[in-house]
Amino acid sequence: MWTILIYRLLFIPCFLLVMPYYAYRMIKRGGYKKDFKYRFGLFKKLPKRKFGKKRLWIQAVSVGEVKALEKLINLLIGSGLYEIVLTTTTSTGYELAHRMYAGKILFVGLFPFDFWLFSWLAWKRIFPHLVILMESEIWPEHIWQAHLRDVPVILINARISDKTFACYKAFPNLAKSTLDNIFYVLASDQLMADRCHKIGIAPDRIKIAGNMKFDNKIPRLDSTEASDLSQALGFTKNDLILLGSSTWPQEEAMLIRALKKCRNGGSRWKLLLVPRHAERRNQIIGLLKSSGFKWHQRSKGKAKTEVDICLADTTGELQMLTSVADLAFIGKSLAPNSGGQSPVDAACYGIPIIYGDRMTNFKGICLSLEHSKCVIKVKDSARAIMAITIFAKDENKRQSFAKKLQEWHKNNCGASEFIAKKIQDIAFANR
Repeated sequence: MWTILIYRLLFIPCFLLVMPYYAYRMIKRGGYKKDFKYRFGLFKKLPKRKFGKKRLWIQAVSVGEVKALEKLINLLIGSGLYEIVLTTTTSTGYELAHRMYAGKILFVGLFPFDFWLFSWLAWKRIFPHLVILMESEIWPEHIWQAHLRDVPVILINARISDKTFACYKAFPNLAKSTLDNIFYVLASDQLMADRCHKIGIAPDRIKIAGNMKFDNKIPRLDSTEASDLSQALGFTKNDLILLGSSTWPQEEAMLIRALKKCRNGGSRWKLLLVPRHAERRNQIIGLLKSSGFKWHQRSKGKAKTEVDICLADTTGELQMLTSVADLAFIGKSLAPNSGGQSPVDAACYGIPIIYGDRMTNFKGICLSLEHSKCVIKVKDSARAIMAITIFAKDENKRQSFAKKLQEWHKNNCGASEFIAKKIQDIAFANR
């Protein structure tokens, strides 16, 4: 009890300290004003819970987690056993959740700030039978409210980053009071299961379920659709496309240098840049203007002429854009950046992958990919350019890696069905 009181006392000064930074980010990304009252727990009044159905409150932070939930939510809807409330943290995740699930589930909202009053108001309106947290969404007040109401909390697709793991290890007593109130953990892999155990979750409350992101429905473009998309980007059907997937600062400059190397000898390689944050467009446009290449900005509409580089400064299109790539570099993986972005989409499409040695947020997935020898990991920009150039010149190498990636993906599907079954077991257990 004392730990949640300390958390509540510290929340307000910490919140006021970090709020200017997050307000700046929200303003840059746009869309933050929409339903902002939800962040204070002021949800609309929901209908009373239906007899015989269980109300689930699922929290997913952003775009990637919302997409990863697609198969699970469809399974839950198809069972007819649940009423589903889905909340997200980011405005981009909220926009996507509306597009994907509004009208299909009971309610889509924004997750309230994790302070006592806001959380209490949200709980009063939602009143779930079961709380489901996605990946690393461990919020002390939210979990405490569940504990007060004897509502079980499940952490699914559990992922604990190096930084978070270090924090839990540094403050074990503070972490314990929250973690003890998590009823069950469905970890994405063995590494994450081990981490959950090391931070204090009992092993009998942990199960490896696999990674739900492998179960994403991957849209396959036919030849006409792929050709139309390439043309809209400013490329031709004969071009080979190097994808910068969710890139961060300095990685775009590296990829432009790599493109120059790939183009030696008159090859048809083009570059598709998809920055993690579209609001960085002006910074990247500065690089493009000085690159000597012809370029197009996707947010301006379809390309009118053939270009060498397309800047995809849009939101929610990464998966579709990945489908036309021939080679992918995964962003936030080279110094000074760290953490990494998800390599799953590229892997699912069988697109050869190169990434840096700082993919700490996806350790389990990366270890699996590296064990299967179907990715290339590099230490710095110079080695990244070298690896990209080698792949660009060797079609047989690209095809070999593509085949291994497709086999790897096939062997890692099925987590959503497992998790759906576990949710049913817990939701309808006599507690």
